[in-house]
Amino acid sequence: MPVPEYTTIVGVDYKHLQQLSWTWPTWKKNKPSILNHPMIVFRDHEQVSEASVRTVVDHPNLTVHPWPYKGIEYEGTPGDRWADPQRHKMLTGFVFIPALYVETPYWLKLDTDVIAQGQDDWIDPDWFQDDPAIVSHPWSFTKPADQMLQLDRWVTDNWGRLLELNRCAPLNLWPKPGSERLNHKRIISWCSFYRTDFTQLCADTGSRVCGPCKMPVPSQDGFVFYIAKRMGLEIRRVNMKRKGWLQRLTKTNIERESKLAMGDER
Repeated sequence: MPVPEYTTIVGVDYKHLQQLSWTWPTWKKNKPSILNHPMIVFRDHEQVSEASVRTVVDHPNLTVHPWPYKGIEYEGTPGDRWADPQRHKMLTGFVFIPALYVETPYWLKLDTDVIAQGQDDWIDPDWFQDDPAIVSHPWSFTKPADQMLQLDRWVTDNWGRLLELNRCAPLNLWPKPGSERLNHKRIISWCSFYRTDFTQLCADTGSRVCGPCKMPVPSQDGFVFYIAKRMGLEIRRVNMKRKGWLQRLTKTNIERESKLAMGDER
């Protein structure tokens, strides 16, 4: 089977546009097939202009959308690693922007701290056998530790509005007493594909209960993983590092590894 058509989606505020200015050239150089598929960048309209995005990203089929929409605010504790409102706002965009604007069967989430290395034969058509809801890099824990339990409670508390989820058993994933994380088989989303109609379902459940363009926890991959897992949908875990993608978390390391990927060893 051929690789399905997909749209690449990236989200940027001021910090992440700077990261993208380093990593985007590596995507073009080492994974140029991305240029053959549509790309959407959503931007924090309070921090980044469309012109700034287009200065960095010279994709031939690029659409830029402001985010979030007027009147929508995101709760949280500024500076908190998991519940910072800026983080919440930008991660929520990865549910609602593709649900609203993607016209291809799948879409690809790439984080701005991900560097492309190696060759451009990285997508295996077999990943998409049986139309999985998610194809993503594997991960082994969730933080905060009670996030999956929060989502179980969310469904229970709103059973009348979430009938498609209430027909399925809760996950009942309990962390060990005193643990700061829940150890279980899941995904991490820095390089990940999603079926577009599945994303639309996730967006619908979030808006239906939490309000327009809202999700019940401040974690895009936690939320969509939960929906897919509870509904028994296919989640395919693929080692994206072996396919030439490298994530680095600090400014220094992102810039350095991007230069190395471009052949600049200075």
